[in-house]
Amino acid sequence: MNYPYLNMLSKVTLGKVLLDNISDFEINENILEISDTAKITIPRNYKQLEGRSVLDQFSVGDKMTISAGYYYGADVDIALEFSGYIQEIESDYPLIIHCEDESYIFRQNNHNKSYRSATLKQVLSDIVPKDIAIECPDMALGKFMIDNASTYAVLQGLVKNYGLYSRLHGDRLKVGLAYEFGDNTTEHTYTIGKDVKKNELKYKRERDFKIRFKAISNNPDGTKTTVTVGNKDGDASERTLNFAGPMSEGELKKIAEATMKKVVYDGYTGSITGFGIPRTHAGDALVIRDQFDPEREGKYMIEKVDITYNETGGFSRKNSLSFKLQ
Repeated sequence: MNYPYLNMLSKVTLGKVLLDNISDFEINENILEISDTAKITIPRNYKQLEGRSVLDQFSVGDKMTISAGYYYGADVDIALEFSGYIQEIESDYPLIIHCEDESYIFRQNNHNKSYRSATLKQVLSDIVPKDIAIECPDMALGKFMIDNASTYAVLQGLVKNYGLYSRLHGDRLKVGLAYEFGDNTTEHTYTIGKDVKKNELKYKRERDFKIRFKAISNNPDGTKTTVTVGNKDGDASERTLNFAGPMSEGELKKIAEATMKKVVYDGYTGSITGFGIPRTHAGDALVIRDQFDPEREGKYMIEKVDITYNETGGFSRKNSLSFKLQ
């Protein structure tokens, strides 16, 4: 199918309301964020729906979905792009509806707990709803306290204090280091010069990266073990990796060097924008080919996807690359 010449199709549900062919929405996915978010713009012609104000037919906290795709004659290709909850409704027209994925429920509770010596799995099991499966490393957190905080706030604290990121996929919560999120087996292919709307990639050599990593082990007794690897130049950018200890300098160095290999490579950095299909998502693998320079082919993890759908720009997916997979 030649997607630039197909008709776009969308369906949005807000509570019990079904809206066909909403002309403007955007979805933001990022593996380094707990939540995926969406924003839907409802035009003025939906001010009244079946004789009632559309605002009277759904409210904050209602379930919602966005589906989108293309059609040509009897051929229809539409799929679910986002599901979650209505988070905020702007009161003016056109109506703008802000939505959050299933992690919205993580904001709706509060916990008070104290641990003398906690494990990550123990803390997560105590604060995450029982119908959500948990995937996390076997990690000791040491003394740990939750003071009137929501599940969402605790997960944010794990990012700040331990470098542990969280992603909710349906009924599965994964918690781990940033560079452990590239295990999604879904793979897509873009060919530069053929099926790409916009190319903002830069091809870099390993020697062009001026990066160093500071790896820190946060030990249960309150001390820290620190190891730095990578470029030692004063103008090199420094990235910090936090880990729950205890860990030796040798263990830290091994992890830091493995991380370094993922982000320092011969290959592409930046972003590349395709059409609504293939349906790339954050955490997927993207094979990039160049029909004019085939030796540059490589496979990368997608860190962030910005999905836009509107009458002027069409249906697009802007994919920001993280690290090279192969």
